[in-house]
Formats: sequence, C-alpha cells, structure tokens
Amino acid sequence: MSLSKIEKNCPICGKDNNCKHGQGSCWCENVKVSKRVLDMVPEDKKGKACICRDCIEKYN
Repeated sequence: MSLSKIEKNCPICGKDNNCKHGQGSCWCENVKVSKRVLDMVPEDKKGKACICRDCIEKYN
C-alpha cells in the first residue's frame, strides 16, 4: 500500500516525513511524541500523516 501525497508530508512543516507505515516497519512506530508536538498538528491533518523526525526532535 503506498501513501498518498498528504500522508508523505509532515503536517507541521510540510516536508517529507520519510514514513514507511504500511510498507513494513517504520521509524515512526517506535518514537514517543509529546502532547505539545501533537497539539501543533492542524485539526484537518490529525491522524492522517506522521510528523517528521526533524519536527519531533525540534519541538519535543
């Protein structure tokens, strides 16, 4: 299953999130994201795309 263009982009910065969800294991499955970072995701994009590693590290 391939990800759509929206799912491939970080909902915070818009850059490629490098997510491989649905294509085997992915780095995003083992990372802890703080509530503060999750709250930065726009309502219309919540639960639709992974936050990129850069934003997680920057804002966590």
